[in-house]
Amino acid sequence: MNRVYGYKGSILRVDLNTRRITIEPTSKYFEWIGGSGINQWIIYKESKPWMTAYDPMSILAFGTGPLNGTLAPASGRFSADAKSPLTLGVGSSNAGGHFASELKYAGFDNIIICGKAAKPVYLWICDGNLQIREAEGLWGKDTWETDDLIRSDIGSNKAQVLCIGPAGERLVRGSCIIVNKNRAFGRCGLGAVMGSKNLKAIVVRGTDSVEIAEPNRFMEMVDRIRETYNGSKVASTLMNYGTLALTEPKYKSGGFPYKNFQDLNIPEKMYEDFRGENITEKYKSGQTGCNSCPLSCTVNFSIDSGHYAGLKTEGMQFEAIADFGGKMAVEDVTFSIKANALCNQLGLDVDLPGQTIAWAMECYDRGLLSEKDFDGLKPVWGDAGVSLELIRKIAYREGVGDVLAEGVARAADIMGEATKYYAIHIKGQDLYEPLRFAVGWALGVCTSTRGGGHTTGAPTCEANFKIDEKVANRKFGIDKFNGPLDWNGKTRIVRYYEMSHRLNNSLGLCHQGTDWTDIHFPGFSEYAEFYSAATGIELSSDDLQKAALKMLNLEKVFNVMHAGFSRKDDYPPRRMMEEKVPSGPAKGFVLEKKKFDKLLDEYYEMHGWDKETGNPTSERLEELGMQDVAKDMEKLSTL
Repeated sequence: MNRVYGYKGSILRVDLNTRRITIEPTSKYFEWIGGSGINQWIIYKESKPWMTAYDPMSILAFGTGPLNGTLAPASGRFSADAKSPLTLGVGSSNAGGHFASELKYAGFDNIIICGKAAKPVYLWICDGNLQIREAEGLWGKDTWETDDLIRSDIGSNKAQVLCIGPAGERLVRGSCIIVNKNRAFGRCGLGAVMGSKNLKAIVVRGTDSVEIAEPNRFMEMVDRIRETYNGSKVASTLMNYGTLALTEPKYKSGGFPYKNFQDLNIPEKMYEDFRGENITEKYKSGQTGCNSCPLSCTVNFSIDSGHYAGLKTEGMQFEAIADFGGKMAVEDVTFSIKANALCNQLGLDVDLPGQTIAWAMECYDRGLLSEKDFDGLKPVWGDAGVSLELIRKIAYREGVGDVLAEGVARAADIMGEATKYYAIHIKGQDLYEPLRFAVGWALGVCTSTRGGGHTTGAPTCEANFKIDEKVANRKFGIDKFNGPLDWNGKTRIVRYYEMSHRLNNSLGLCHQGTDWTDIHFPGFSEYAEFYSAATGIELSSDDLQKAALKMLNLEKVFNVMHAGFSRKDDYPPRRMMEEKVPSGPAKGFVLEKKKFDKLLDEYYEMHGWDKETGNPTSERLEELGMQDVAKDMEKLSTL
């Protein structure tokens, strides 16, 4: 193969049906940059709409980016992609740690997996060599046990391990893939896809390195970005508290979900207990970070007393305290730490139990469901014990857990029409994100191709951090920023972060280290400089933005072809459009349907999509150089 820089140059393909292993050059896919971009293109080209997420020939893909394994700050992320069991459309997730760099040091940019093993197996990749090893003894083990047993089996503590737990084995639709015990590919149910293939784990060890095309130019960028972080209050806050630092801005902007989104304002005492400063003061035992990241925003916890005494765990995001604290109205913060750790052990995305249990609590509270529907349990607001038991039941599909394991949308279909209003989801995927406190954030979450989710276009700067209007005008092309509840200019901000997020997921960058978190952090021009210096392939900021728009349009077309999504699937849940926020900073606000309709019109028009359907037009696809995809859309229109 020709010499490559930034990339390793090889993509590993594994067919678990035949145990056939092949390698192809990464250069075939350079136009898709890397990571999720390459994954999604391969899945699009090699999947058929009639395939289910669990079809043996459905693809599960893992991808690094050209900046992984280098000294680029915040370059520790990598992507997993497949058809989603929850939405039947785009499934894409992202995790941090050190697996991405290790995979590249082992010689590969991506791993593409198809087929289903006859018996449970795991993949062992070491410096360019791959073994398919038997894993029947690991089947049934949780992720923490699996991690320990595999390390013992291969005789290395330096290897990186990603695996599934009982939830993935049982095809829980919201099951996830866990990396090194506590890093999660959380959203989209990819653990179930992995489980459907009888693939328990992937283990990687590498001792090579990544070559940089222009080292001096590259290191100048490294130094410049690190200096940007050094002068940032936002960076300092992340270093101290991780994303738990969001408790204060979420609370003060009215963005903390409470009792299944009935309100966006938690009790004041609960707020004080859940502040990042208070949680870390009481329970922080250490701090870690991903590869090459100076922010090191992962807080380790240790609980020394109470119901969960003896628990030691890495990391808990703001999302966990919103899911397990606010939405369930459990005011004991140690329960959120425990529930988060339990989900990691079982291989369960925190958002599925967070939403399904909150829904169960509201339906029980309103008399729509009874304890008979919950195996004799009474899911009342604030009951930590019942919540933990329901989490376990979901992971093992026991009793009512078999229903809840389907996700809140399907669970409501099963439990009855009267419960559907309270089943908060988008495109069939359980929702963590509050919406009625920031218009741009709501638009980004609702139009997300993976079904909800705030990391494919939703802007955090809108409500969580102050926006410098001059910077906003330059970045987003808006004349005036009038705060999170204003409807003007929000489509441009969302478009910016739709591109930014896709580039991050393809380059291998963490969103927290970019201008998504702090508007003064690196953006498109810095991405272009990093990419060009690393790979020797000179791309401009405009080139990268065009590549990101191609990724977005590809995902939209995949959703049309595989899930039948259209404009109707880009709206908020009914509660968000019909009920005004009852208290707090966003009191009285609601996402009025007429205004949201106008917002969607503006959004589709900005992207060059059909306003009636919300789908990409052939003309727009051809403008982006996606002629083959345009032909697919034309065939679909004819059908």
